[in-house]
Amino acid sequence: MSNLHHDVQVFINHSRFGFDQHEQTGGAIKRHTGIPADHSLCLDALVDDAHEQCGCDRKHSDELKVIADGDKVMLKNGLHFWSVVPASHVISVIINLKPFEFADAHQTGRSLKERAGILLTDVLFRDRPKEDEVIADDTKVVLECGDCFHSAPPADYGAPRIGVGDVGFERFDSVPQPDGWTFLVVHDYPLPPGLAPAAVDLLVKLPPAFPDAAPDMFWLSPHIRTPSGVEPQGTSVETVLGGAWQRFSWHLKPGAWRPGMSTLRDYMRCVRTRLEKRN
Repeated sequence: MSNLHHDVQVFINHSRFGFDQHEQTGGAIKRHTGIPADHSLCLDALVDDAHEQCGCDRKHSDELKVIADGDKVMLKNGLHFWSVVPASHVISVIINLKPFEFADAHQTGRSLKERAGILLTDVLFRDRPKEDEVIADDTKVVLECGDCFHSAPPADYGAPRIGVGDVGFERFDSVPQPDGWTFLVVHDYPLPPGLAPAAVDLLVKLPPAFPDAAPDMFWLSPHIRTPSGVEPQGTSVETVLGGAWQRFSWHLKPGAWRPGMSTLRDYMRCVRTRLEKRN
């Protein structure tokens, strides 16, 4: 590298950049100016004097010289460089735990299903940290490397058919709501030792899109107290079904609910885990 430290000004895609040293490599220029590593750096071979001090409104000529990352370039004021997007940029994603590569980032839910051999009647999801995103057949998707998708058979939305095997207890009521929610009330739900009273009614609200959408929070009646005689953490009073319930502002961790795999019984186990903390 040259020891010259005179400031030199060049243009990259119309933007002006300064360098402390005249001698650079193609890779150093890309790193300094933020050009993606997979883009090609090209030097405009025709630089006329009228544009040496201004990069505005200049279009590149037809004579471009590709500068490899290891090529040395002697910079001078007014040189114009261009970054060129690679003609083929392969994007790797995961669909149902299998790797797939796409040359075009722009896809639809339907094209992803067809590529992965997924039935068009199934529901496609893109994995998200909190709630997974539903991708309809006509939804336009811009893929990014590392995206993960999964599919599941369509749920039977509406008032879900709930059986003893789903709940784990025999005495319960399923109460459909006008807005599409379903309120599940489990009677005589036994509490862990140390909590008082010994048994309560447990309320779980199932959203309209259940089981693709997860339940959230739960409610107890009558109110309970911890072994130290105080109300549990994160609780408040809410009127539901004409009565006062103790609401637990408790939420699943991001990614805990897996559409197409998680069940009501799984959620009931999570509720029990929260109560076992006895705080």
